[in-house]
Amino acid sequence: MGPAHRNLPLLLLHAREAALGHFRPILNHFGLTDQQWRILRALSEAGDALEPGRIAELCKIQKPSLTGILTRMAELKWIGREGSPVDQRRQLISLTPKGRGLVERISPLVDRQYALIEQCVGRDTLGSIYRSLDGALALFNREIASVMSEMTLAPRHGAARAARRPGSQVEQPSRTGARRATTRGKS
Repeated sequence: MGPAHRNLPLLLLHAREAALGHFRPILNHFGLTDQQWRILRALSEAGDALEPGRIAELCKIQKPSLTGILTRMAELKWIGREGSPVDQRRQLISLTPKGRGLVERISPLVDRQYALIEQCVGRDTLGSIYRSLDGALALFNREIASVMSEMTLAPRHGAARAARRPGSQVEQPSRTGARRATTRGKS
């Protein structure tokens, strides 16, 4: 018997790829990856310098990957890095004039592509998609019970604590999966 539900994360990935397919030719023309565009756009919309952690959060890029992307973008002179005036261990990332110029050249093309999508699917349908996605994000970002929290993990932690107490009896799984009682702290 197969799964009871459709694979929602995979379906969302397919939707993402289908949507990006309408914008990738623009990004490719300017030599940008979609991650680089997300960073440029986030910095442009912020209007101010951002810390790498905030960029990672806004752009949904893992921090280890972000480090390499930011290094490449700095080499291309699209972004600048400076130490935080409050804490020199922290970095602030901002658009350079070259990066800002790139955003200004790409944005009208992206806006025209959005207009074509809206013309093709209809304003109401596109609005409905936005509302559905906003609603889904709000729901998924709420605290939802996890099947992992329903599993009896607590006895394992309790067993570990009990195992450290001298003279306590703890059920330990044997190699065959059966449980056997052991006595800790007695020779």
